Amino acid sequence: MVRVDGDMSAQARIESGPDASGALVVNVIGEIDISNADTLGSALEAVVADSTDVLALDLSALDFLDSSGLAMLLRIAGRARSVEVRNPTNVVRRIIEATGLDTVLRIAP
Repeated sequence: MVRVDGDMSAQARIESGPDASGALVVNVIGEIDISNADTLGSALEAVVADSTDVLALDLSALDFLDSSGLAMLLRIAGRARSVEVRNPTNVVRRIIEATGLDTVLRIAP
């Protein structure tokens, strides 16, 4: 688990491990905004560095995401052959779909 606290108020942490199929699952928990997106992105890059084949981002506990957080997720997604977003909260789902990025950050059914 990696915990990232921004200089202001956003707090986030990540937990990772393989699922039954062998895909790397990264749980992103908390909030991502401009105050912690770069630090969280660096932590995520370290986690996915060795597993760039299939990446699953579990966003079931991500409460807030601004444009800097979305950009950071896109950078991480660019490192994997296949990316799947699992269980996004309603707010996060709406942001991904409204921006048209659900073609890159594919939302699992």
